[in-house]
Formats: sequence, structure tokens, C-alpha cells
Amino acid sequence: MKLTMTKALAALCLTVGMMSSAQAAVEGYKLYQDTCAKCHGESGHADNFRGYLYFARNFNSKEWQQKMSDADILQRINQGPRIMPSYEKSLSDDQKSALIRVIREFGRN
Repeated sequence: MKLTMTKALAALCLTVGMMSSAQAAVEGYKLYQDTCAKCHGESGHADNFRGYLYFARNFNSKEWQQKMSDADILQRINQGPRIMPSYEKSLSDDQKSALIRVIREFGRN
């Protein structure tokens, strides 16, 4: 009985952890859509009017993904290169981390 309860509790913890991870991914993508997609495009290709107008970064570029560290991306989120606004004070550290994960995911596709 004790072993069965332990297994059930372990399975529950694993399921909750997976749901939290999935929920975080959805929230990160929504944040990207609300904050970044207007210039970098819904799929990260920067293939929309603002992307072309402002020479926005294509996050799907394998070369760029390999060249940039997460710290480099964070610096750009915080400082806002060229015409991009700074998000240093308007986004939390967790939100910035979520955006970096979304940007990295574009490079995997």
C-alpha cells in the first residue's frame, strides 16, 4: 500500500511538473506574440512590414542562433539595439527567460 501511494505521488508530481512546463511555454509564446511579433513576425522570420522596415532580426537564422549566447540575447532584450525599445524595466527576469526560450525554439525549426 505504501509503495503504491509513493508511486502515485511520484506520478502526480511528474504530471504537474510537465503541465507547469507546458504552461510556461504557452505563456512565453504569448508574451512573444504580444511583445516581439509585431517586428520579428509570428514565426520569428521578421517577414512582415515592420520587420522589413526596421531590419528586424530573423530568429530562424542558424548562423545567428549559433553566434548568439543567451546572455547576448538578454543584453539585446534589456538594451534594445537600434530602433528596438528596451525591455529591461518592463519585463521580469522570468519573462525575459521565457522570451529567450521562444527565440531559441525558432532556431530549432
